[in-house]
Amino acid sequence: MTREKILKYAPRIIFISLFFGLSFYLYFFSSTEKMVSSIGVENAYLLMFVLAFIGGMSTFTAIPYHLVLITLATGGLNSFLLGASTAVGVMCGDTTSYFLGYQGSAIIPQSFQRILNAIRRFGLKYPRILPIFFFLYGALSPFSNDFIVVSMGLSRYPYWKVMIPLGLGNLVFNITLAYFSLQAYGLLKGIFF
Repeated sequence: MTREKILKYAPRIIFISLFFGLSFYLYFFSSTEKMVSSIGVENAYLLMFVLAFIGGMSTFTAIPYHLVLITLATGGLNSFLLGASTAVGVMCGDTTSYFLGYQGSAIIPQSFQRILNAIRRFGLKYPRILPIFFFLYGALSPFSNDFIVVSMGLSRYPYWKVMIPLGLGNLVFNITLAYFSLQAYGLLKGIFF
Protein backbone atom coordinates (compact mmCIF):
# COMPACT_ATOMS: atom_id res chain seq x y z
CA MET A 1 0.00 0.00 0.00
CA THR A 2 1.15 3.48 -0.72
CA ARG A 3 1.56 6.10 1.96
CA GLU A 4 -1.39 8.10 0.58
CA LYS A 5 -3.74 5.12 0.82
CA ILE A 6 -2.61 4.37 4.36
CA LEU A 7 -3.19 7.98 5.40
CA LYS A 8 -6.54 8.00 3.63
CA TYR A 9 -7.87 4.91 5.39
CA ALA A 10 -6.10 5.26 8.76
CA PRO A 11 -8.81 7.35 10.49
CA ARG A 12 -11.51 4.89 9.46
CA ILE A 13 -9.50 1.88 10.57
CA ILE A 14 -8.65 3.51 13.91
CA PHE A 15 -12.29 4.48 14.49
CA ILE A 16 -13.59 1.00 13.63
CA SER A 17 -10.90 -0.65 15.79
CA LEU A 18 -11.72 1.57 18.77
CA PHE A 19 -15.44 0.97 18.30
CA PHE A 20 -15.10 -2.81 18.22
CA GLY A 21 -12.50 -2.82 20.99
CA LEU A 22 -14.75 -0.79 23.28
CA SER A 23 -17.74 -2.97 22.38
CA PHE A 24 -15.73 -6.13 23.11
CA TYR A 25 -14.57 -4.73 26.45
CA LEU A 26 -18.06 -3.67 27.49
CA TYR A 27 -19.57 -6.99 26.46
CA PHE A 28 -17.05 -9.32 28.12
CA PHE A 29 -15.34 -7.45 30.93
CA SER A 30 -17.60 -4.77 32.28
CA SER A 31 -21.12 -4.56 33.54
CA THR A 32 -23.30 -1.56 32.89
CA GLU A 33 -23.78 -1.04 36.61
CA LYS A 34 -19.99 -0.77 37.11
CA MET A 35 -19.75 1.64 34.22
CA VAL A 36 -22.46 3.92 35.61
CA SER A 37 -20.92 3.86 39.09
CA SER A 38 -17.49 4.77 37.70
CA ILE A 39 -18.84 7.64 35.56
CA GLY A 40 -21.30 8.90 38.14
CA VAL A 41 -24.96 9.65 37.58
CA GLU A 42 -24.65 13.40 37.05
CA ASN A 43 -21.66 12.99 34.76
CA ALA A 44 -23.50 10.36 32.72
CA TYR A 45 -26.18 12.85 31.67
CA LEU A 46 -23.51 15.40 30.78
CA LEU A 47 -21.60 12.71 28.87
CA MET A 48 -24.73 11.93 26.85
CA PHE A 49 -25.26 15.60 26.08
CA VAL A 50 -21.65 16.05 24.90
CA LEU A 51 -21.63 12.86 22.80
CA ALA A 52 -24.96 13.76 21.21
CA PHE A 53 -23.77 17.32 20.59
CA ILE A 54 -20.66 16.03 18.81
CA GLY A 55 -22.82 13.55 16.88
CA GLY A 56 -25.20 16.31 15.82
CA MET A 57 -22.43 18.76 15.01
CA SER A 58 -20.22 16.45 12.98
CA THR A 59 -21.81 16.71 9.58
CA PHE A 60 -22.37 13.40 7.81
CA THR A 61 -20.36 11.34 10.28
CA ALA A 62 -21.66 8.92 12.82
CA ILE A 63 -20.78 9.20 16.48
CA PRO A 64 -22.31 6.07 18.06
CA TYR A 65 -23.92 7.86 20.99
CA HIS A 66 -26.92 5.51 20.76
CA LEU A 67 -24.77 2.68 22.09
CA VAL A 68 -23.74 4.76 25.09
CA LEU A 69 -27.39 5.75 25.64
CA ILE A 70 -28.41 2.08 25.67
CA THR A 71 -25.52 1.18 27.99
CA LEU A 72 -26.33 3.92 30.47
CA ALA A 73 -30.05 3.13 30.38
CA THR A 74 -29.38 -0.53 31.14
CA GLY A 75 -27.07 0.63 33.93
CA GLY A 76 -30.11 1.98 35.75
CA LEU A 77 -30.17 5.67 34.88
CA ASN A 78 -33.43 7.54 34.33
CA SER A 79 -34.60 6.85 30.76
CA PHE A 80 -36.42 10.17 30.47
CA LEU A 81 -33.43 12.25 31.57
CA LEU A 82 -31.05 10.27 29.36
CA GLY A 83 -33.30 10.68 26.34
CA ALA A 84 -33.88 14.37 27.04
CA SER A 85 -30.17 15.16 27.49
CA THR A 86 -29.40 13.25 24.30
CA ALA A 87 -32.11 15.03 22.30
CA VAL A 88 -30.98 18.46 23.51
CA GLY A 89 -27.38 17.63 22.63
CA VAL A 90 -28.32 16.44 19.15
CA MET A 91 -30.38 19.53 18.45
CA CYS A 92 -27.60 21.85 19.66
CA GLY A 93 -25.21 20.06 17.33
CA ASP A 94 -27.69 20.12 14.46
CA THR A 95 -28.00 23.86 14.90
CA THR A 96 -24.40 24.24 13.76
CA SER A 97 -25.12 22.08 10.71
CA TYR A 98 -28.18 24.17 9.90
CA PHE A 99 -26.23 27.41 10.05
CA LEU A 100 -23.40 25.95 7.98
CA GLY A 101 -25.99 25.13 5.35
CA TYR A 102 -27.58 28.54 5.73
CA GLN A 103 -24.26 30.30 5.18
CA GLY A 104 -23.26 27.88 2.43
CA SER A 105 -26.26 28.74 0.31
CA ALA A 106 -24.37 31.72 -1.07
CA ILE A 107 -21.72 29.54 -2.70
CA ILE A 108 -23.75 26.67 -4.16
CA PRO A 109 -24.29 26.43 -7.93
CA GLN A 110 -27.31 28.08 -9.53
CA SER A 111 -28.75 24.73 -10.72
CA PHE A 112 -28.84 23.43 -7.14
CA GLN A 113 -30.37 26.73 -5.98
CA ARG A 114 -33.44 25.96 -8.13
CA ILE A 115 -33.96 22.67 -6.29
CA LEU A 116 -33.65 24.37 -2.91
CA ASN A 117 -36.05 27.12 -3.98
CA ALA A 118 -38.55 24.43 -4.97
CA ILE A 119 -38.24 22.91 -1.47
CA ARG A 120 -38.78 26.33 0.09
CA ARG A 121 -41.82 27.03 -2.12
CA PHE A 122 -43.27 23.61 -1.23
CA GLY A 123 -42.82 24.38 2.46
CA LEU A 124 -44.52 27.75 2.06
CA LYS A 125 -47.35 26.34 -0.03
CA TYR A 126 -47.99 23.38 2.31
CA PRO A 127 -46.79 24.66 5.68
CA ARG A 128 -48.11 21.68 7.67
CA ILE A 129 -46.51 18.84 5.73
CA LEU A 130 -42.78 19.51 6.23
CA PRO A 131 -42.97 19.90 10.04
CA ILE A 132 -44.89 16.60 10.25
CA PHE A 133 -42.21 14.97 8.12
CA PHE A 134 -39.45 16.44 10.34
CA PHE A 135 -41.16 15.14 13.48
CA LEU A 136 -41.68 11.65 12.03
CA TYR A 137 -38.10 11.50 10.79
CA GLY A 138 -36.77 12.49 14.21
CA ALA A 139 -39.11 10.11 16.05
CA LEU A 140 -38.60 7.06 13.84
CA SER A 141 -35.16 7.28 12.26
CA PRO A 142 -31.90 6.34 14.00
CA PHE A 143 -29.96 8.07 11.24
CA SER A 144 -28.30 11.47 11.32
CA ASN A 145 -30.40 14.61 10.94
CA ASP A 146 -27.66 16.26 8.87
CA PHE A 147 -29.34 15.74 5.51
CA ILE A 148 -32.46 17.52 6.71
CA VAL A 149 -30.87 20.37 8.64
CA VAL A 150 -28.19 21.17 6.06
CA SER A 151 -30.62 21.07 3.14
CA MET A 152 -33.17 23.16 5.03
CA GLY A 153 -30.43 25.63 5.92
CA LEU A 154 -29.35 25.74 2.28
CA SER A 155 -32.92 26.39 1.20
CA ARG A 156 -33.21 29.03 3.97
CA TYR A 157 -36.27 27.33 5.40
CA PRO A 158 -37.05 28.98 8.78
CA TYR A 159 -34.90 27.62 11.60
CA TRP A 160 -37.66 27.12 14.19
CA LYS A 161 -39.93 25.38 11.68
CA VAL A 162 -37.21 22.77 11.25
CA MET A 163 -35.78 22.48 14.75
CA ILE A 164 -38.90 22.35 16.90
CA PRO A 165 -40.57 19.38 15.16
CA LEU A 166 -37.24 17.63 14.57
CA GLY A 167 -36.22 18.20 18.20
CA LEU A 168 -39.54 16.86 19.51
CA GLY A 169 -39.13 13.83 17.26
CA ASN A 170 -35.59 13.28 18.58
CA LEU A 171 -36.90 13.58 22.12
CA VAL A 172 -39.47 10.85 21.45
CA PHE A 173 -36.90 8.62 19.74
CA ASN A 174 -34.20 8.88 22.41
CA ILE A 175 -36.55 8.48 25.39
CA THR A 176 -38.18 5.49 23.69
CA LEU A 177 -34.77 3.98 22.88
CA ALA A 178 -33.58 4.36 26.47
CA TYR A 179 -36.81 2.98 27.93
CA PHE A 180 -37.12 -0.01 25.61
CA SER A 181 -33.44 -0.90 25.86
CA LEU A 182 -33.87 -1.08 29.63
CA GLN A 183 -36.94 -3.30 29.21
CA ALA A 184 -35.22 -5.51 26.64
CA TYR A 185 -32.15 -5.83 28.84
CA GLY A 186 -34.31 -6.91 31.77
CA LEU A 187 -36.10 -9.45 29.60
CA LEU A 188 -32.91 -10.87 28.13
CA LYS A 189 -31.24 -10.94 31.52
CA GLY A 190 -34.16 -12.94 32.89
CA ILE A 191 -34.04 -15.41 30.00
CA PHE A 192 -30.29 -15.96 29.55
CA PHE A 193 -28.68 -15.17 32.90
